[in-house]
Parts: sequence; structure tokens; C-alpha cells
Amino acid sequence: MHEIKYLGIDIGGAHLKVIGLNSHKEIIFVKYTKCKIWEGIEKLKIAFQKINKTINNKSAKCAITMSAELCDNFKSRKHGANQIISECKYLEFDKYFYISSKKLFSKNPKYKELISMNWHGIGKFIETKIKNAILIDFGSTTTDFVCIKNYKLINEHTDDFSRLNNYELLYTGYTRTPIFGLTNQLLLKNNLLNIIPEFFSTTSDIYRILKKLNKNVDLDDTANNTQKTLKESLLRVSRSFGFDYEIKNKGKLELISKKLSLIQLDKIFSTTKKLKNKHNLTNAPIIVSGIGQDILFEYFKKKKIKVVYFQKFFKKTQLRKEATFHAPALSIALLLQELK
Repeated sequence: MHEIKYLGIDIGGAHLKVIGLNSHKEIIFVKYTKCKIWEGIEKLKIAFQKINKTINNKSAKCAITMSAELCDNFKSRKHGANQIISECKYLEFDKYFYISSKKLFSKNPKYKELISMNWHGIGKFIETKIKNAILIDFGSTTTDFVCIKNYKLINEHTDDFSRLNNYELLYTGYTRTPIFGLTNQLLLKNNLLNIIPEFFSTTSDIYRILKKLNKNVDLDDTANNTQKTLKESLLRVSRSFGFDYEIKNKGKLELISKKLSLIQLDKIFSTTKKLKNKHNLTNAPIIVSGIGQDILFEYFKKKKIKVVYFQKFFKKTQLRKEATFHAPALSIALLLQELK
């Protein structure tokens, strides 16, 4: 892969996302892999060594962002960031860390400017491409909201605590969120069903049941470490509601899954409305990215809200849409090309 001139790497707690660009800003490499950093920081070293073997242009510039510092095997976010930065020495490229300051990249970052700034990179990339918009990055674990007004990123908060409490971040994801993390009950045919708050099933199960889960992004282990089949997903979701799966319950579980998906999407929509009102972006279009972007696109279309894919802002290449599943890694790779 000697053509790769620029790399964007997003180090999440559960996954590693890598995007490679050539000198013409064309996307030529996309890699999305499991990397459970909470099981040990050595997972990162192994993953980096694989990247080194795959991409043999050691003169490539490499942009790095992270959110894995939140993993609970670190005693603090500062400790986590420092550990991850240390592990990055195993990457055999010209490394730059993405930070939330005017210069955007640093060889020796301050941890508070670095941690959980992957969403910020999307904002700095897109702010020059559209006057007003709200970009929603619907990932495996979280949903980030990036607000653009008059060609400027206007999000008011940078740390997770502030973003969680000011509608800029939701901890709800396309594949990894436990079902009880969506709601504690739902209404089904005038019956209120309570959900057991145990880790029996995840959002990947509901989207698998609805046949809306792309196998290319279905990387994570299931709640009970069994197969990712339709039957096993039906079994896991039924367990969350306190009954055993039988074939006669399939229709009921499909309806439950639709309801759960709608609860999740309605919460994303409600948050979007709050941000539109707050920033006077009522008529601004929605831009969608992340591995759950197709679900969001379909949802907003049905509501007759103007929505576009993030891929609209990139050159037409075979990997364009796949790369926008990992918008932070893609954005920082492109921003790195502008580094003087």
C-alpha cells in the first residue's frame, strides 16, 4: 500500500478505524477492526503492528484521535490518554495527534485537548463545505451532534460530561447499546412491557431482526457470546422481556424491535430539534455519517426533513461511503493534508 500518503486513525475503546488517502485526496484504504482496549492496552500494540505490515509507506503522515481513554481499565482519562499516546510509538509513520485548538495537530498534545475529540475533527472538516447544517454521526456506541453555522463549528462543549448534558452527545449506538439502555419499557398493542435491566441483548440484535444490519459492521460479540443468527437474536431479545423465544413469537419480536428502533431514533430526533432551536438552525439540513447512517437517512426522509449523506462531500470513489462509516478517521486524514 505504498500509495497511501495520509492516514487517519480513530482509537475507540471497542474498535480501531483506519482510513488511508493518496496524494490526490482519494480514499484508497478503509479498515474497521475489533480492538477491545478495556481488555488490555497491549491489544493496541498488536493492532498497530498489523497496520505497519499492511501499509509499507513509512513516510506517510498519520493523524490520530481517540475516545478509548474512557475505558475502565484506566484509573483516569488522563492516565488512559497517556497510555494510548505511549502505545502510538509502535506506529511506524510520521505521527500527529488531533487536538481541539486552532492548529488542530500536535506532536506532544495536552491530554485535555486530545481526549474524545474525534467528533471535533468532523466539524473542522465540514465547516468549510456547508454554510449551515447539523451533522449526526451514528456510531456503534455513541451518537455525536456537530453544529455548523455560517461556515463555523459552533458546538459549545468539548468534554464528555458537558456534551452529554447539553445535547451534543448521546450514548446510544447502532450495535453496542444494551436494549435496556434505550428504555425501561415500551407500549405494544396497548400493553406496557417492562424490560429486564440485564445485559441480555443489544441494538445489533434489533437491527439484525429488522434486517437492517450490514454484516461488514457487525463486528462485536453478542451479549451471550453465541452466534449472530436471526434465531439467536430473537432469543436474546425475548430474554430481555422475560419470555423464551418460540417461532409463534417471531412477529411479536419483530414488532418489539421496530418499537425499540423507533425509540432510539426518536431520541436522536428530539436532540436534533433541541440543537436546531438553540442555534437557530431550523431550516438547516441534516448530514448523516457513521455505521448507522442508512437508518438515520431513512428515518429523516420519512419525516420529510432535508437529509444528505456525508459522502456527498467527497470525491466519487469505490470506498467513499464505507469511509464515511468512520467519519472522524476520514476527516482528520483530510485535515492532515492541509498541515503546513
